[in-house]
Amino acid sequence: MSDTLQFTLFPFTYQGVNFVSRISQDSRFYPQIMSMGQAFIDMNISAIDEVMPDLVSLSLDELNERLAYINDGGTQMFLELAGN
Repeated sequence: MSDTLQFTLFPFTYQGVNFVSRISQDSRFYPQIMSMGQAFIDMNISAIDEVMPDLVSLSLDELNERLAYINDGGTQMFLELAGN
């Protein structure tokens, strides 16, 4: 991954957990995502529900493991805990 990538951050809270979705401004999907608004956040929430249906019962380590699974192989879009 290039050290010069610029990311746009999309922070949101779901089930009391603060997340941020990062997308590279170089991504071919960037213009589409910028036009999606809340639908992009909803897409992230769907990914969380699919991989972490038990979100509120997860420890921090378990949560980070599931986020690593979601982000596996990613180079331009990432879902992370806010502040990380």
